[in-house]
Amino acid sequence: MTLPRLVVLSRRGRATLDPAHWAELERHADVLVVPCERAPDRADAIRLLAGADLLAATNLCLPAVDADLLDALPGLRGIILYATGYDHLDIALLRSRGVGLSILPGYATTAVAEHCLALLFGLATRLHLAHDRSRGAAPPTVSLRGVELGGRTLGVVGLGRIGGEVARMARALGMRVRGTDTDPAAAARAAASGVETTDLAGVLAADAVAVCASHTFGAPPVIGAAELAALPEGALLVNVARASLVDTEAAVAAVRGGRLRGYAVDDAVVDPARDGDLLVQGRVLQTGHSAWWRDETLDRGARMWGERMLAAVCGAPLDPVTWPEHAPAALAPAVGA
Repeated sequence: MTLPRLVVLSRRGRATLDPAHWAELERHADVLVVPCERAPDRADAIRLLAGADLLAATNLCLPAVDADLLDALPGLRGIILYATGYDHLDIALLRSRGVGLSILPGYATTAVAEHCLALLFGLATRLHLAHDRSRGAAPPTVSLRGVELGGRTLGVVGLGRIGGEVARMARALGMRVRGTDTDPAAAARAAASGVETTDLAGVLAADAVAVCASHTFGAPPVIGAAELAALPEGALLVNVARASLVDTEAAVAAVRGGRLRGYAVDDAVVDPARDGDLLVQGRVLQTGHSAWWRDETLDRGARMWGERMLAAVCGAPLDPVTWPEHAPAALAPAVGA
């Protein structure tokens, strides 16, 4: 039997996985590993993926998966993505072309939840500004006055893995927590753990709001100008989900107008030429999508990615968002999987 063709795109190439993982993969698949510093353009992607049944890629190296690319790769049957979020992929398009998607849920939950609390502490304590002032990187006029979080209310938008963990940690700090989720199952789990569940309006009445929700491909922001206007004056807003879940322009305006005491986002979305003063003052805190970047997360992610590659080539994909029902035998889900 012909082995399925697996193409792996990652910055570290074969160093991404333990040698034992590669050895097992190469027993079950024809594997091509391509180190790359960025996503290949369409022409290079078509060349690299010619004849591929499966693509395993990190987000950094994932080519633009659109109709034109899939037209050129009719044999592609699955993508194993080194990521939890997949809102940058058109799932309806993948389904229509019979292309599966397997992801890594939960591999960075603890790291991102801790980062969320770190951003919240940053806004509340202005720790980053104290550091900058002490080394002369911020003017002495920058205020270091903060607020205490104990006894305040945290509203959590999105009560999935990360949001649920944020809620647990915040309660341990002595904060009151209320949250909302469009998924009834997630809301029920949070309620069973002691979190007060409410609608978005109820969450927006909190002293601080953490956005931890997943993002749907092409969906509008969850927190826009109207939602920001509903926040109490002096509220703190933290976003460790996709930056697009919050209307950046409206958030910047809310900081300038005093509605928000501060906005922290795990991305880099503010124009320093226009709004650099807010960065200098620490009222906007950006961390450039670094929330997941931890020793434990990298080890866990590599192991989980290797497991998902092997499962996909063996016909029993793990954590599939979608997977073709009529894939070739070597790639089809195993009976009872």
